[in-house]
Amino acid sequence: MIRPDHVRGAGFILVLLLLTGGVLAQSGQISRVTDTGVQKRMMAMNANNTALTVLSDMMGGRAVFDRARARDARRRLIYTTGRIPALFRKAHSDPLSNARPEIWSDWPGFRQQAKSARSAARKLDVSTLPRLRKTLPRVIHACLACHRAYRKDM
Repeated sequence: MIRPDHVRGAGFILVLLLLTGGVLAQSGQISRVTDTGVQKRMMAMNANNTALTVLSDMMGGRAVFDRARARDARRRLIYTTGRIPALFRKAHSDPLSNARPEIWSDWPGFRQQAKSARSAARKLDVSTLPRLRKTLPRVIHACLACHRAYRKDM
């Protein structure tokens, strides 16, 4: 019999794969990017992906919940999501960039999305596994909303 928590976990994994698929694809491209601004943005997104993977593995039971590792991942998410507006302020360009021009033509909307992601990261509760399971989806949804609007389809 399939338990409801396994179904939720499978759905969460699907959402995480949709979010990180592009990031994983770009991780091998960073060294080929010539614009340092684009490189910095890609490295920040990869850092977010790494932190989200640590947390989602704990949430999904693929890794043992470790409060110290979870706190570290949360700190990295807060730091990196806080840097997003500065990293995207200038419209750096590179053929391998996944940033849509709407970032700069809708700068207030983009900044709001980045602010939402940082807020969700700050509200992430990693004190216990049940609290992680309750609060991590908000972070994922904030990231997905921004990516849907401002990242090129991969």
